[in-house]
Amino acid sequence: MKSPIVKPHEPLDLTSRDGMSEPLAWVVCLPAWWAFIGVCLVVGVWLWSLAVNVMALNQGGQAVAVGLDGEAIRRRTLAAGLGGFASAFASAHTYGANERAIVSDVDRIIDVSVFPSPRSYVVRARVVVRREQFYPWQGGGWE
Repeated sequence: MKSPIVKPHEPLDLTSRDGMSEPLAWVVCLPAWWAFIGVCLVVGVWLWSLAVNVMALNQGGQAVAVGLDGEAIRRRTLAAGLGGFASAFASAHTYGANERAIVSDVDRIIDVSVFPSPRSYVVRARVVVRREQFYPWQGGGWE
């Protein structure tokens, strides 16, 4: 078995500029990359909290429409979807009940302390649910 041929090493030239563009590119691009990832995370959290709030309002409104405790169902859904962040939306609801529908809405401003994201984002959602026994029968009466 032959041993590999070992070439003698060239001495290190400290005055050479070869290879300087790669570290410079990392120094310039890495902060911009992390800023982009941070903004994507903040937008993702905003969209997720918006979706969970709409779902919780809808389930709570449907529970109120059939005579159940909609607030407990709404809080349970928020806790399942947002975990510890659900406390920010715990008291941010209203149920306006009239003869035909239940209106639920949330309007909260959440502060964000991540650079370079916006200082805050708004979670605003509204759901209208028909009250149970609203639709008329064929005979002219109500259910």
